[in-house]
Amino acid sequence: MLPVIALASWTTPAHALDSEVYGWDWSRTHRFYLESRVQLPTVMWFATPYNHQARVAGFDLRLNTTCGDAEINTRRTVEVSCTLDDVALSAEALPQEAGKLQPILTELDDMLTGAVVQLVVNRDGRITNIDLEGLERRNRRMGAINENLRLVLTRAFAGLDFELPDDPALEQWAEYDSWLMRAPAADGSAGSSQVVHQLADKQGGFATFVSAGRAVIVPGEGFNKFDTRLTGSTTFDLRNGRISDRTWTVVGGPTASSWLANGAAGYPYIQEGRVVALGQGQTWDVGESLEVPPDQRIPTAIQQGGPGELMGLNPNR
Repeated sequence: MLPVIALASWTTPAHALDSEVYGWDWSRTHRFYLESRVQLPTVMWFATPYNHQARVAGFDLRLNTTCGDAEINTRRTVEVSCTLDDVALSAEALPQEAGKLQPILTELDDMLTGAVVQLVVNRDGRITNIDLEGLERRNRRMGAINENLRLVLTRAFAGLDFELPDDPALEQWAEYDSWLMRAPAADGSAGSSQVVHQLADKQGGFATFVSAGRAVIVPGEGFNKFDTRLTGSTTFDLRNGRISDRTWTVVGGPTASSWLANGAAGYPYIQEGRVVALGQGQTWDVGESLEVPPDQRIPTAIQQGGPGELMGLNPNR
């Protein structure tokens, strides 16, 4: 690993004369609680290495992670390793496969705990790549399982993808191609997005922003397109160089030309998430990995407040 002084100079803009500058400080180790609740736009397979699989319509991911061991990758990017300290993965099976998920979720929980998510982060705070390390890949089935788990984890780690302005005086700016405006699909997702961030408050070493955006998300082979809206709120800790708290809601409905919309109103794509910075020695009870009965949701930290409540956009009402 490169010396900390090199990382400190990489993460601090040249014009930074005080703590009122926006920028991640990856010379420090950061700990986070991450949560993502997803109602999938298309069915996703959850499977174990030996003969167990089931289709899921949605999942809830809750985890504690320690991000550090940063190394400079290029002049513009740094590579950060995030260890998954504690993981809980709950999911909802399709009605015809109810009862099959619990042993699968228990095994996937064991596989993920202790694994490492590798982030490639740009100078402006944008994430350019999210990878999953530390899992076996002895055959094609294991490769598919690992990729599905990476897609699930991406929905939570996408909350760390937040573009910061170069100029501390800037109060509004646009961000394009946000990780939050993507869908978990084994064969990838396409589309375009624009999110506008607006400074709402700045005091005591913290800056709070509200965000709103729109995207067209095209998962898989492109038969379905989702007209999608995002609302969110982010508090950035200027003194420690990290996100302190972030919540977001993403709601997408299939366009009229989508296959899902033929003869019906279509199925929505809903995503809610939260990032909370943890102090030294602090942890968050993530609960257990449980199979959720169809059309039910377990209590989450998101329900304590977030953009869905603040903006009047709550898909569960």
